[in-house]
Amino acid sequence: MIPHICTFSDPEDFRIANASGKLVWFFDWSDRFGPSLTNGKGDILPDPWPSERSPFWRVFHLWLRQGKRWGPSGVKGIRAAIWDEPPPGHYVVDQRGVIIETNEPEGFDSDYTPVEFVNEDGSPYRRRRKARP
Repeated sequence: MIPHICTFSDPEDFRIANASGKLVWFFDWSDRFGPSLTNGKGDILPDPWPSERSPFWRVFHLWLRQGKRWGPSGVKGIRAAIWDEPPPGHYVVDQRGVIIETNEPEGFDSDYTPVEFVNEDGSPYRRRRKARP
């Protein structure tokens, strides 16, 4: 007997890709159980969840936080998950390493947005290590 998982999900799967479009995942979405990876034909994979370090989770959580937008994918039974790369944050740091100016543009996501630290003169900030005694 083959075990089955009942996820109470939509009949159509989602297709999501990373920012470069080189990594693509198909998944089934359930409000109760979350995402389960599929083969793109509606069948849930034997190991339906990627590892916790998989790049899938970053794009999935950005899609989720941005309102689960979707559009047609051109393939019957598959919806394209639409998400936007958040703008980078920009922080100005003084000589002591204290942030003195913060620029977090609209759409900034504290968990998934790349950040840039610069000195007051605009050069990249490099953290100075304390000398060992």
